Amino acid sequence: MGMPEIQHTEEEFIFDRKMTCIVCDQPFTTKTLKSSRARRLESDVDLRPRYEHIDTLKYGICSCPNCGYSALNSAFSHLSPRQINNIKEQVCVHVLPEDRSGCSSYSYDQALRMHELALRCADAKLAKNGEKAYLHLLMAWLLREKEKEAEQISIEELRNQETAACHEQAEEHYLAAFEGFQQAMMNEMFPIAGLNQPTLEYILAYMAFHFGKLEVAAKLIGSVLTTSGAPRTIKDRALDLKDEVIKIIREKKR
Repeated sequence: MGMPEIQHTEEEFIFDRKMTCIVCDQPFTTKTLKSSRARRLESDVDLRPRYEHIDTLKYGICSCPNCGYSALNSAFSHLSPRQINNIKEQVCVHVLPEDRSGCSSYSYDQALRMHELALRCADAKLAKNGEKAYLHLLMAWLLREKEKEAEQISIEELRNQETAACHEQAEEHYLAAFEGFQQAMMNEMFPIAGLNQPTLEYILAYMAFHFGKLEVAAKLIGSVLTTSGAPRTIKDRALDLKDEVIKIIREKKR
């Protein structure tokens, strides 16, 4: 007999980090990934990261349960006095304190709530298009996972309602990310939301392909393939995507 397989839980890969909110000055704890604990798997075709036993995307936001101020972990502590004021006036006054003491890991609903708050705070602090587009992309990716979870609902009517709602919202956020990143590329310096030029161009090429904008996709793929410093893995992905685009263009011409 072989050894019984160990069942891993998300809790093994996260810990409670103590923080003080830059907006309301209150202490709180946030669930944070243990660095290098989770094993990376191959990412999705649009570079959505995958890890063994945990969806790391649920833990990319730091969110104060007292006042609602939320942001990407890397951006949480960087606010000007004016931005703090804007967030207090436009977000915090509408948010009720949340008790998270009983939660050992984040559900997709919880993660989506935090990302929604981060988007509202990004609007209030007049964040760059790149930061907001990245938040939309993360929400699209999280909603796709929530859609997969909803496919397990046993009551057909409920299942259909929930999967349709998740799919529609995911597509809306994906489109907002696509448009926001295009704006960012015209007005911002790289890296944009932590992404270098070939990586963002590849993601945009895939998104253009997803939305049937084949000419836009082809142009972006060309840019990735002719960038001398582009990582080999990104160029390989771009070549695969190029084949897909050419195949569809040929089919349309028949």
